[in-house]
Amino acid sequence: MVKNKIFTYIILEYFKIFLIISLSFSLLIWMTQAARLLELITEFGNSISVYSLYLFFNYPKILNNIYLLSFALSFFFLYAKLESSKELNIYWFSGISKKKIIKVSFIIGLLAIIFQLILSVYITPLFSAKGRQILGQSKFSLINSLVKEKNFNSPLKGLTIYVDANDQKGNLNGVFIYEKTRTIIAKRGEVISSDGNSYLKLYDGITHEKVDENINTINFKNTIFDFSKYQLQNIIDLKFSERSTYWLFQNLRSANKKANEIREEFNKRIISPLFTILVCVACGFLLYSNNEKINLKKYKLLIYTSVILSLIINQILIGLSGESIKLSILYFFLIIFSIIFLYLSLVKLINSEVK
Repeated sequence: MVKNKIFTYIILEYFKIFLIISLSFSLLIWMTQAARLLELITEFGNSISVYSLYLFFNYPKILNNIYLLSFALSFFFLYAKLESSKELNIYWFSGISKKKIIKVSFIIGLLAIIFQLILSVYITPLFSAKGRQILGQSKFSLINSLVKEKNFNSPLKGLTIYVDANDQKGNLNGVFIYEKTRTIIAKRGEVISSDGNSYLKLYDGITHEKVDENINTINFKNTIFDFSKYQLQNIIDLKFSERSTYWLFQNLRSANKKANEIREEFNKRIISPLFTILVCVACGFLLYSNNEKINLKKYKLLIYTSVILSLIINQILIGLSGESIKLSILYFFLIIFSIIFLYLSLVKLINSEVK
């Protein structure tokens, strides 16, 4: 009964640490991405609501990308906490073996794999596709695209706009518009919105339009520039990371020129989570405590370094695994064999310590 409570305590402590680390990393990256994606408003003319929703639906992708790193760091902190508070020594004196702690680590790893599979297989692609859909259905907001003064903006395909001054209330000074066959220069401009569409009313200007080999020049007191014929420069086609896992599975053997990217994305979602167990086993070596044989500080530093290095190597292997079906299968078995080898080595090390 007491042992079960201890094991439950260790599992809960781990997930508390994991929650703190994963949220800290993901929110930091999320805020950095939010600053970078401001161009969706300033350059591409999307509304603030579209920008906010796109950021929201991007969060699971960020969490998924830092999942393995957060998982490994959480184990490091868990073992360090248990060791610094002398809890591990209490467990040993209470008759709880290191094999039992390793077993608890495996339980944590299995729970983490289940959550990561749900995140990577279903939640992340679903949210990413939803974010792309929101961008694809968004309407052009001219006033947002002209926030940058004294800058050539291309919010719409085939159109470039320059504004000398913008009070961000829809009043513009020094407007220059370039199309494929026409340029418009106006002293003043005014943004007009009607029925969800944006128009630009221009005052005191001149238009140069190329007709065949001639240039026609027209002076005007005021004119309306309609943006409805232009397409917003949002990318509406789904990326492979935004496709459903079932779609990826169906196209694993396709003749698509980017079939390697499809396999890579599939392996990242399905096979890579198994690396979690490998991290569990590797971190189990931190339980070794015979300081008469080795320098424990250097030993633990070696384990920390090896685990982080293995995460980097795993990212490289994911990329290589997409080159062919055979390499994908090899990547899967490489993880399985590595888990078995490390586990047998860990058991042997723990048994030798007991002797």
